[in-house]
Amino acid sequence: MRLVCVAVNASIDKIAAVDRLVPGQIHRPELLSAVAGGKPINVARAASRLGLTAVVVPVVAGHTGSWLEASLARDGIESRPVRVSGETRTCLSILDRSTDSLTEFYEAGPTLDREAWTAIESAVAAELERDPEASVVILSGSLPPGAPPDGYARIVALAAKAGARTAVDADGEVLAQAVVAGAWLAKGNADEAARATGLRSGGEAEAVRAAIALQDLGAGIALVSRGIEGTIVLDEAGMAWRVGPSPERGAYPVGSGDSALAGFLAAIAAGATTEEAARHAVAAGTANALRPGQGRIDPTEVARILPAVALEAIGQPHPGRWDGDDVTAPGSDPRRTGHLRSEVL
Repeated sequence: MRLVCVAVNASIDKIAAVDRLVPGQIHRPELLSAVAGGKPINVARAASRLGLTAVVVPVVAGHTGSWLEASLARDGIESRPVRVSGETRTCLSILDRSTDSLTEFYEAGPTLDREAWTAIESAVAAELERDPEASVVILSGSLPPGAPPDGYARIVALAAKAGARTAVDADGEVLAQAVVAGAWLAKGNADEAARATGLRSGGEAEAVRAAIALQDLGAGIALVSRGIEGTIVLDEAGMAWRVGPSPERGAYPVGSGDSALAGFLAAIAAGATTEEAARHAVAAGTANALRPGQGRIDPTEVARILPAVALEAIGQPHPGRWDGDDVTAPGSDPRRTGHLRSEVL
Protein backbone atom coordinates (compact mmCIF):
# COMPACT_ATOMS: atom_id res chain seq x y z
CA MET A 1 0.00 0.00 0.00
CA ARG A 2 1.18 3.48 -0.92
CA LEU A 3 -0.38 6.61 0.57
CA VAL A 4 -0.85 9.81 -1.42
CA CYS A 5 -1.53 12.41 1.28
CA VAL A 6 -3.11 15.56 -0.15
CA ALA A 7 -2.43 18.45 2.25
CA VAL A 8 -4.49 21.31 0.83
CA ASN A 9 -4.37 23.17 4.16
CA ALA A 10 -0.80 22.40 5.24
CA SER A 11 0.77 24.21 8.18
CA ILE A 12 3.72 24.49 10.50
CA ASP A 13 2.53 22.95 13.76
CA LYS A 14 4.17 24.01 17.00
CA ILE A 15 3.59 22.65 20.50
CA ALA A 16 4.90 24.73 23.40
CA ALA A 17 4.49 24.39 27.16
CA VAL A 18 4.11 26.85 30.02
CA ASP A 19 3.92 26.17 33.74
CA ARG A 20 0.58 27.97 33.89
CA LEU A 21 -1.40 29.75 31.19
CA VAL A 22 -2.68 33.09 32.50
CA PRO A 23 -4.70 35.38 30.18
CA GLY A 24 -3.19 38.83 29.85
CA GLN A 25 0.23 37.78 31.13
CA ILE A 26 3.61 37.44 29.39
CA HIS A 27 4.70 33.83 28.94
CA ARG A 28 8.06 32.37 27.99
CA PRO A 29 7.09 28.95 26.66
CA GLU A 30 9.30 25.95 26.13
CA LEU A 31 9.05 24.80 22.50
CA LEU A 32 8.43 21.06 22.53
CA SER A 33 8.10 20.41 18.81
CA ALA A 34 7.78 22.15 15.44
CA VAL A 35 6.83 19.96 12.50
CA ALA A 36 5.35 20.12 9.03
CA GLY A 37 1.68 19.78 9.78
CA GLY A 38 -1.84 19.51 8.54
CA LYS A 39 -3.76 16.28 9.03
CA PRO A 40 -2.62 14.48 5.85
CA ILE A 41 1.03 15.24 6.67
CA ASN A 42 0.53 13.85 10.17
CA VAL A 43 -0.89 10.69 8.58
CA ALA A 44 2.14 10.44 6.27
CA ARG A 45 4.62 10.87 9.13
CA ALA A 46 2.94 8.25 11.31
CA ALA A 47 2.46 5.83 8.39
CA SER A 48 6.10 6.06 7.39
CA ARG A 49 7.08 5.12 10.94
CA LEU A 50 4.77 2.12 10.68
CA GLY A 51 6.39 0.89 7.47
CA LEU A 52 4.16 2.33 4.75
CA THR A 53 5.36 4.37 1.80
CA ALA A 54 3.82 7.84 1.75
CA VAL A 55 4.12 10.80 -0.58
CA VAL A 56 2.67 14.20 0.33
CA VAL A 57 1.07 16.65 -2.10
CA PRO A 58 1.24 19.81 0.04
CA VAL A 59 0.01 23.28 -0.83
CA VAL A 60 2.86 25.59 0.22
CA ALA A 61 3.40 29.34 0.15
CA GLY A 62 6.12 31.82 1.06
CA HIS A 63 9.05 31.32 3.41
CA THR A 64 7.10 29.12 5.82
CA GLY A 65 6.16 26.91 2.88
CA SER A 66 9.84 26.45 2.09
CA TRP A 67 10.46 25.48 5.73
CA LEU A 68 7.64 22.93 5.45
CA GLU A 69 9.18 21.39 2.34
CA ALA A 70 12.56 21.13 4.08
CA SER A 71 10.95 19.58 7.15
CA LEU A 72 9.34 16.83 5.06
CA ALA A 73 12.71 16.14 3.45
CA ARG A 74 14.37 15.88 6.88
CA ASP A 75 11.73 13.31 7.86
CA GLY A 76 12.48 11.33 4.70
CA ILE A 77 8.98 11.90 3.30
CA GLU A 78 8.70 12.40 -0.45
CA SER A 79 6.64 15.39 -1.59
CA ARG A 80 5.20 16.91 -4.75
CA PRO A 81 4.48 20.49 -3.58
CA VAL A 82 1.97 22.82 -5.18
CA ARG A 83 3.16 26.40 -4.63
CA VAL A 84 0.65 29.23 -4.32
CA SER A 85 0.84 32.89 -3.33
CA GLY A 86 0.67 34.01 0.28
CA GLU A 87 2.23 32.32 3.31
CA THR A 88 1.78 28.84 4.74
CA ARG A 89 -0.09 29.06 8.03
CA THR A 90 1.29 28.35 11.49
CA CYS A 91 -0.76 26.54 14.14
CA LEU A 92 0.24 26.78 17.80
CA SER A 93 -0.80 24.51 20.70
CA ILE A 94 0.04 25.61 24.25
CA LEU A 95 0.26 22.96 26.96
CA ASP A 96 -0.64 24.27 30.41
CA ARG A 97 1.38 22.01 32.70
CA SER A 98 -0.71 22.97 35.74
CA THR A 99 -3.84 21.45 34.18
CA ASP A 100 -2.44 19.26 31.38
CA SER A 101 -4.80 21.09 29.01
CA LEU A 102 -4.06 22.32 25.49
CA THR A 103 -5.05 25.72 24.11
CA GLU A 104 -4.86 25.83 20.33
CA PHE A 105 -4.47 28.70 17.85
CA TYR A 106 -5.09 27.76 14.21
CA GLU A 107 -4.43 30.30 11.47
CA ALA A 108 -6.34 30.24 8.19
CA GLY A 109 -4.44 28.91 5.19
CA PRO A 110 -3.66 30.80 1.98
CA THR A 111 -6.65 31.55 -0.23
CA LEU A 112 -6.78 29.27 -3.26
CA ASP A 113 -8.03 30.36 -6.66
CA ARG A 114 -9.32 28.14 -9.46
CA GLU A 115 -5.85 27.82 -10.99
CA ALA A 116 -4.39 26.62 -7.68
CA TRP A 117 -7.07 23.96 -7.27
CA THR A 118 -6.51 22.76 -10.82
CA ALA A 119 -2.80 22.44 -10.00
CA ILE A 120 -3.64 20.34 -6.93
CA GLU A 121 -5.77 17.96 -8.97
CA SER A 122 -3.05 17.71 -11.62
CA ALA A 123 -0.43 16.88 -8.97
CA VAL A 124 -2.63 14.13 -7.50
CA ALA A 125 -3.30 12.70 -10.97
CA ALA A 126 0.43 12.67 -11.70
CA GLU A 127 1.15 10.78 -8.48
CA LEU A 128 -1.54 8.23 -9.25
CA GLU A 129 0.09 7.41 -12.57
CA ARG A 130 2.84 5.62 -10.65
CA ASP A 131 0.82 2.80 -9.08
CA PRO A 132 -2.89 3.58 -8.73
CA GLU A 133 -4.12 0.13 -7.71
CA ALA A 134 -1.75 0.08 -4.72
CA SER A 135 -2.47 3.70 -3.76
CA VAL A 136 -4.80 5.13 -1.15
CA VAL A 137 -5.42 8.87 -1.42
CA ILE A 138 -5.70 10.59 1.97
CA LEU A 139 -7.98 13.62 2.21
CA SER A 140 -8.41 15.04 5.69
CA GLY A 141 -9.06 18.22 7.58
CA SER A 142 -10.76 21.43 6.54
CA LEU A 143 -10.69 23.03 3.11
CA PRO A 144 -8.75 26.32 2.90
CA PRO A 145 -10.35 29.62 1.84
CA GLY A 146 -11.22 29.69 -1.85
CA ALA A 147 -11.30 25.90 -2.27
CA PRO A 148 -14.40 24.54 -4.04
CA PRO A 149 -16.95 23.17 -1.53
CA ASP A 150 -16.87 19.84 -3.38
CA GLY A 151 -13.07 19.83 -3.59
CA TYR A 152 -12.59 16.54 -1.77
CA ALA A 153 -15.39 14.91 -3.76
CA ARG A 154 -13.67 15.97 -6.97
CA ILE A 155 -10.40 14.35 -5.91
CA VAL A 156 -12.26 11.20 -4.79
CA ALA A 157 -13.78 10.94 -8.26
CA LEU A 158 -10.39 11.58 -9.87
CA ALA A 159 -8.80 8.82 -7.78
CA ALA A 160 -11.60 6.37 -8.53
CA LYS A 161 -11.21 6.99 -12.25
CA ALA A 162 -7.50 6.16 -11.92
CA GLY A 163 -8.28 2.96 -9.99
CA ALA A 164 -7.17 4.15 -6.53
CA ARG A 165 -9.01 4.06 -3.22
CA THR A 166 -9.62 7.11 -1.04
CA ALA A 167 -9.79 7.63 2.73
CA VAL A 168 -11.56 10.82 3.82
CA ASP A 169 -11.44 12.30 7.33
CA ALA A 170 -13.51 15.46 7.24
CA ASP A 171 -16.57 17.24 8.63
CA GLY A 172 -20.15 17.75 7.65
CA GLU A 173 -21.08 18.30 4.02
CA VAL A 174 -17.45 18.01 2.87
CA LEU A 175 -17.35 14.45 4.23
CA ALA A 176 -20.82 13.59 2.95
CA GLN A 177 -20.08 14.71 -0.61
CA ALA A 178 -16.77 12.83 -0.64
CA VAL A 179 -18.50 9.64 0.47
CA VAL A 180 -21.20 9.96 -2.19
CA ALA A 181 -18.43 10.48 -4.75
CA GLY A 182 -17.01 7.05 -3.89
CA ALA A 183 -14.71 7.25 -0.86
CA TRP A 184 -13.64 3.79 0.31
CA LEU A 185 -13.13 4.80 3.94
CA ALA A 186 -15.05 7.52 5.79
CA LYS A 187 -13.67 8.77 9.10
CA GLY A 188 -14.73 11.45 11.51
CA ASN A 189 -15.39 12.07 15.17
CA ALA A 190 -18.91 11.64 16.49
CA ASP A 191 -19.88 15.28 15.93
CA GLU A 192 -18.41 15.40 12.41
CA ALA A 193 -20.14 12.17 11.39
CA ALA A 194 -23.43 13.43 12.79
CA ARG A 195 -23.16 16.66 10.82
CA ALA A 196 -22.31 14.70 7.67
CA THR A 197 -25.42 12.57 7.97
CA GLY A 198 -27.89 15.04 9.47
CA LEU A 199 -28.22 12.96 12.62
CA ARG A 200 -28.00 13.87 16.30
CA SER A 201 -24.67 13.49 18.06
CA GLY A 202 -24.58 11.84 21.44
CA GLY A 203 -23.41 8.55 22.89
CA GLU A 204 -22.48 5.20 21.41
CA ALA A 205 -25.89 4.52 19.86
CA GLU A 206 -25.75 7.81 17.97
CA ALA A 207 -22.20 7.05 16.78
CA VAL A 208 -23.39 3.68 15.44
CA ARG A 209 -26.27 5.36 13.62
CA ALA A 210 -23.86 7.85 12.05
CA ALA A 211 -21.54 5.05 10.93
CA ILE A 212 -24.48 3.20 9.37
CA ALA A 213 -25.59 6.37 7.60
CA LEU A 214 -22.08 6.97 6.20
CA GLN A 215 -22.06 3.45 4.83
CA ASP A 216 -25.52 3.94 3.34
CA LEU A 217 -24.17 7.02 1.55
CA GLY A 218 -21.58 4.80 -0.09
CA ALA A 219 -18.58 4.30 2.20
CA GLY A 220 -17.06 0.83 2.23
CA ILE A 221 -15.81 1.25 5.80
CA ALA A 222 -16.90 3.81 8.40
CA LEU A 223 -14.81 4.82 11.42
CA VAL A 224 -16.45 7.09 14.00
CA SER A 225 -14.17 8.18 16.81
CA ARG A 226 -15.47 8.90 20.30
CA GLY A 227 -12.17 10.30 21.60
CA ILE A 228 -10.72 8.50 24.58
CA GLU A 229 -13.93 6.41 24.71
CA GLY A 230 -12.74 4.52 21.65
CA THR A 231 -14.02 4.04 18.11
CA ILE A 232 -17.02 2.58 16.33
CA VAL A 233 -16.12 0.74 13.13
CA LEU A 234 -18.54 -0.57 10.55
CA ASP A 235 -16.85 -3.16 8.35
CA GLU A 236 -17.51 -3.97 4.70
CA ALA A 237 -20.23 -6.45 5.65
CA GLY A 238 -22.05 -3.88 7.79
CA MET A 239 -20.99 -5.43 11.12
CA ALA A 240 -20.55 -2.86 13.88
CA TRP A 241 -17.67 -3.14 16.35
CA ARG A 242 -16.74 -1.29 19.52
CA VAL A 243 -12.97 -0.72 19.69
CA GLY A 244 -11.28 0.64 22.79
CA PRO A 245 -11.46 2.74 24.88
CA SER A 246 -7.90 4.04 24.79
CA PRO A 247 -5.98 2.17 27.52
CA GLU A 248 -3.77 5.19 28.31
CA ARG A 249 -4.17 8.94 28.21
CA GLY A 250 -1.29 11.12 27.05
CA ALA A 251 -0.71 14.86 27.32
CA TYR A 252 -0.35 15.48 23.55
CA PRO A 253 -3.57 14.42 21.80
CA VAL A 254 -3.12 16.69 18.75
CA GLY A 255 -2.69 14.44 15.73
CA SER A 256 -3.96 11.29 17.45
CA GLY A 257 -6.79 10.87 14.96
CA ASP A 258 -4.29 11.14 12.11
CA SER A 259 -2.02 8.55 13.70
CA ALA A 260 -5.05 6.33 14.20
CA LEU A 261 -5.80 6.47 10.48
CA ALA A 262 -2.16 5.61 9.73
CA GLY A 263 -2.32 2.70 12.16
CA PHE A 264 -5.49 1.40 10.55
CA LEU A 265 -4.05 1.53 7.03
CA ALA A 266 -0.74 -0.02 8.05
CA ALA A 267 -2.61 -2.94 9.60
CA ILE A 268 -4.82 -3.37 6.51
CA ALA A 269 -1.68 -3.38 4.35
CA ALA A 270 -0.27 -6.14 6.56
CA GLY A 271 -3.37 -8.30 6.02
CA ALA A 272 -5.43 -7.52 9.13
CA THR A 273 -9.21 -7.69 9.11
CA THR A 274 -11.08 -4.40 9.36
CA GLU A 275 -11.92 -4.85 13.03
CA GLU A 276 -8.37 -5.86 13.93
CA ALA A 277 -7.05 -2.88 11.97
CA ALA A 278 -9.31 -0.68 14.09
CA ARG A 279 -7.54 -2.01 17.20
CA HIS A 280 -4.24 -0.92 15.64
CA ALA A 281 -5.82 2.46 14.96
CA VAL A 282 -6.67 2.99 18.63
CA ALA A 283 -3.22 1.82 19.69
CA ALA A 284 -1.48 4.19 17.25
CA GLY A 285 -3.68 7.12 18.28
CA THR A 286 -2.92 6.40 21.93
CA ALA A 287 0.82 6.20 21.22
CA ASN A 288 0.70 9.57 19.46
CA ALA A 289 -0.59 11.28 22.59
CA LEU A 290 2.35 10.09 24.67
CA ARG A 291 4.90 12.43 23.06
CA PRO A 292 4.93 15.87 21.39
CA GLY A 293 5.13 16.06 17.62
CA GLN A 294 2.11 14.94 15.62
CA GLY A 295 2.63 11.53 14.05
CA ARG A 296 6.01 10.94 15.67
CA ILE A 297 4.82 7.64 17.03
CA ASP A 298 7.07 4.85 18.21
CA PRO A 299 6.10 1.46 16.69
CA THR A 300 7.29 -0.31 19.84
CA GLU A 301 4.82 1.79 21.86
CA VAL A 302 2.02 0.82 19.48
CA ALA A 303 2.91 -2.86 19.90
CA ARG A 304 3.00 -2.45 23.69
CA ILE A 305 -0.41 -0.76 23.81
CA LEU A 306 -2.19 -3.04 21.32
CA PRO A 307 -2.93 -6.01 23.66
CA ALA A 308 -4.84 -3.66 25.99
CA VAL A 309 -7.18 -2.40 23.24
CA ALA A 310 -10.54 -4.13 23.57
CA LEU A 311 -12.66 -5.29 20.61
CA GLU A 312 -16.31 -6.28 20.79
CA ALA A 313 -18.96 -6.95 18.16
CA ILE A 314 -22.06 -4.89 18.94
CA GLY A 315 -24.33 -5.66 15.99
CA GLN A 316 -25.17 -7.99 13.14
CA PRO A 317 -24.46 -7.10 9.50
CA HIS A 318 -27.08 -4.84 7.95
CA PRO A 319 -26.42 -4.44 4.21
CA GLY A 320 -27.35 -1.04 2.83
CA ARG A 321 -30.77 -0.56 1.25
CA TRP A 322 -31.11 1.93 -1.62
CA ASP A 323 -34.10 2.64 -3.79
CA GLY A 324 -31.79 2.08 -6.72
CA ASP A 325 -31.47 5.12 -8.96
CA ASP A 326 -31.61 7.98 -6.48
CA VAL A 327 -27.93 8.31 -5.53
CA THR A 328 -27.04 11.99 -5.74
CA ALA A 329 -24.17 13.54 -7.64
CA PRO A 330 -21.41 15.45 -5.81
CA GLY A 331 -22.59 18.91 -4.86
CA SER A 332 -26.17 17.92 -4.02
CA ASP A 333 -27.48 16.92 -0.62
CA PRO A 334 -26.76 13.20 -0.08
CA ARG A 335 -29.03 13.11 2.98
CA ARG A 336 -32.04 13.36 0.65
CA THR A 337 -31.27 10.12 -1.19
CA GLY A 338 -31.82 6.47 -0.46
CA HIS A 339 -33.19 5.29 2.88
CA LEU A 340 -30.70 5.58 5.72
CA ARG A 341 -30.99 2.59 7.99
CA SER A 342 -32.68 3.44 11.27
CA GLU A 343 -31.86 0.24 13.11
CA VAL A 344 -29.63 0.69 16.15
CA LEU A 345 -27.27 -2.25 16.37
